[in-house]
Amino acid sequence: MDALSDREREVFQQLQTARTLHEIAGELSVSINTVKTHQRAIYRKLGVSSRREAVRTTV
Repeated sequence: MDALSDREREVFQQLQTARTLHEIAGELSVSINTVKTHQRAIYRKLGVSSRREAVRTTV
């Protein structure tokens, strides 16, 4: 988690909820593509390939 930027942490917190990527984009006032870019970076940094795996790394 320390490797994540502040914005990636913010997106990651939203990914831990049941919100869709579109809802997250609206909440953070960014485009869906921006959320997807952050999501890919988060997965890469955590060494996972899915939202479920990413959430499990913090439990």
